[in-house]
Amino acid sequence: MGPIASTARDVETDTDTMSTPSFDRSLDWAIGGLLSVLGLLAALGGAALYFAVDRPEIATIIREGEFQSELLTETEAIDALVALGTWGGLGLVAAGGSIVLLGVAVIVVHGRARRDGQGTPRWILGVVGAIVNTVVSFIPLSPLLGGAAASYLSTDPEDSGVAAGTFAGLFTILPILITLLFVGVGLFTGLPDATAGAAVVVLVVSVILTIAYVVGLSALGGYIGRRIRA
Repeated sequence: MGPIASTARDVETDTDTMSTPSFDRSLDWAIGGLLSVLGLLAALGGAALYFAVDRPEIATIIREGEFQSELLTETEAIDALVALGTWGGLGLVAAGGSIVLLGVAVIVVHGRARRDGQGTPRWILGVVGAIVNTVVSFIPLSPLLGGAAASYLSTDPEDSGVAAGTFAGLFTILPILITLLFVGVGLFTGLPDATAGAAVVVLVVSVILTIAYVVGLSALGGYIGRRIRA
C-alpha cells in the first residue's frame, strides 16, 4: 500500500501544480491595462495618419522637392504616398484594435481559468513573453529572452516550453503583420502594376524572414527557459 499511496500523492501533487496560475489577478489587470493603452495609442496614431493624408499637400511637397525617380513619375509617386498613408493609417488602427482585444482576452480568459481551477493557458504566457520581447527589442537575439520568460512562468511540469515561446513570437509580430498587410494593399493599389508586384514580393519575403527570425528564436528561447526552470 505504501508505493500506491506514494504514487497517488505524486499524481495529486502534479495535478495541483498544473492547476496553479502562473501569476495573480493583479498582473492580469496590469497586462490588460498596458495592452489597452498601447493599442489605443496605436489606433489613435493610425487614425491621425489616415485623416492627415492630403493629396494636394503631398503633391506640393513632391513638386517643391524637385522629385526625381527612374521608376515612378511624379503623379505615380503622389498616388503611392497617398495610398501608403491611407492604408498604413488603417493598418495601425487595426493593429491597435487587435492589441486592445488581446489585453481584454487576457483578463477574461485567465480569470475564468483561475475560477475553474486551471493553470495559465500557454497563449497568455506568450503574451507576457511578447511584452518582454518588445521591451528588450534593442538587444541582439532578444526573442530568445521573451520566449524564455514565457516558458519559465509555466507551472505545468510536462510543458516543453516550445508552445509558450512560439506564442511569444507570434504575438510579438502580430501587430506588425496586421499593419504590413494593409501597407501591402497600399503598395498594390498605389504603385504601377510592374512596380507594385516587385514591391509586394519584397514585402512578403521580408515578412517570412521576420516570422522565421522572431518566432524561431522565441520557440528556442521557450525550450531554453523551460530547461533553466527544470
